[in-house]
Amino acid sequence: MQKIFRLLFLPSLLIIMISASQANYAACTITTSEGKNAANMADGINIILSSNDRCPNNVFEFREQIKAAGLKIETTMVANRGFHNPTLGSFSFFEIVSGKIHSTIIQPGDFFFGHFTTVDQNDELTADQGPTTEPRLMIEAFAWDVEKEVFNFYELIGDGNDNHWFYRGDSADIYTDITLLHRQPDPTHPQFGNRLRCSGCHGAGGPIMKEIHAPHNDWWEPQRKLDFGGRKLNVSIREIVENLVPPDRLAQSVLLGIKRLENSKSTSGLNKRSLQEKLRPLFCPVEVNFMSDLNPNENANNMIAIPNEFFINKKLLNNTDQTILITRKAYHQALSKAGSHFPETTLSDADHAWLTPVKASSDQSAINHLIHSGLIDEKFANDVLSVDMTNPVFSSARCHLLTFVPNQWTDDWQHVFAQHLKSANNPRANELLQHLTNPAHTPAYHQQRAMALLMNCRDKLKNENNVDKLVTLLAQRRAEIKASEISKNRRGQILEPGFRVIFPETTLKPIPEKWMLTDTCEVESASP
Repeated sequence: MQKIFRLLFLPSLLIIMISASQANYAACTITTSEGKNAANMADGINIILSSNDRCPNNVFEFREQIKAAGLKIETTMVANRGFHNPTLGSFSFFEIVSGKIHSTIIQPGDFFFGHFTTVDQNDELTADQGPTTEPRLMIEAFAWDVEKEVFNFYELIGDGNDNHWFYRGDSADIYTDITLLHRQPDPTHPQFGNRLRCSGCHGAGGPIMKEIHAPHNDWWEPQRKLDFGGRKLNVSIREIVENLVPPDRLAQSVLLGIKRLENSKSTSGLNKRSLQEKLRPLFCPVEVNFMSDLNPNENANNMIAIPNEFFINKKLLNNTDQTILITRKAYHQALSKAGSHFPETTLSDADHAWLTPVKASSDQSAINHLIHSGLIDEKFANDVLSVDMTNPVFSSARCHLLTFVPNQWTDDWQHVFAQHLKSANNPRANELLQHLTNPAHTPAYHQQRAMALLMNCRDKLKNENNVDKLVTLLAQRRAEIKASEISKNRRGQILEPGFRVIFPETTLKPIPEKWMLTDTCEVESASP
């Protein structure tokens, strides 16, 4: 996951906090962003806050009430500014809650909350819980509502003394906020809703962990703990740090939460989405994940493995494991030529080599759900993903084809879609139309093309000079995250600039989609 919802304070926030009327809960006022009392809801957070005679004013009181209710807490920890960059003392805890409270069963993947660290006056790492002179985010949390069958999103805002709980909205509100994502009337001026800040990162409406794939770059591991820069741990967080669990636990819970939402029977916005919205994760990115070489750079292994998903969508590989290796020598030479440096450190790279954006697990899961639900079949999915095949995440050409999909479902929507493609006078539309109408273009056909690409790359990269070109493409892929519409929401960007430092920077000044990877694994200009 990441610092999922870093707060952007609106000027009206203080007014809301002061003017909010007292709520109808036992000891807690839970307020909407409009300053009204939030309705009582059937999620773990609401149950905790409404069933205690004392409202938790910080994360420690919240944790104690969770434990007192007999619930289990598992805590993971990530370095916000890089594994080897403790300079600002910026780390995040993300906690998983499970168990049973009253008659509500909270499964892993149903209840998450996050909080953050800072450095105190003694230069000790401490909880960022106040007091301060200005309002700020103290807890971000969301939980599954067993009645609505969506996730509800909450925040604890305060200055450490005068703190308030806010209900920000639910999964359906997120979908409403991003209704026009990749479907903008004017793409140069993208429009987003303003219901909740969480829609800036949680495009799929549920939990997210950008580093969901092993080796979980920048996360605390039992055998490889985070560097705190020699700082002592303040007593406030010592017990939490001493009981951390591996990031795999969070990754597993996030995947369970994604599945939970996909299988929801809710009609409160989830199933009311248009056909284009439902198919959006197939054509376009809604969220993003990262992958890298499995071994940390400090191990100095002679060979580096480039994730296959840098080259192609994993669905086209049908679980084939064809490792693409380059020498560390060639990689370091390419980094040096690119002027690679990791911000705020003397390092040239992130903790793991070849840290690259890949198609998000939530998007991949959504594609599989579309197939299992019968809305599309395997051929349709493979046909779409094979358009601009070597650009598996941020292909504007493939994403643009979404606009030719009928907005509403009908029995013959695929025929209508084909007619729209035929009338488009667009090379990529023609490519997709050929795939869709040619019965020989089966999933096996596309998988053979995908395997051929990997074999070509395996051979090309034996020549160390070709690694330089591919590092240029890697820098471009990272820049394409910032250029994508998923980073244009005014309420927040998925990379959380200013708070997170994830990628090394280069002197290359990459331009999104300037370079393309050919089927023969050549890096060439994308211009005609």
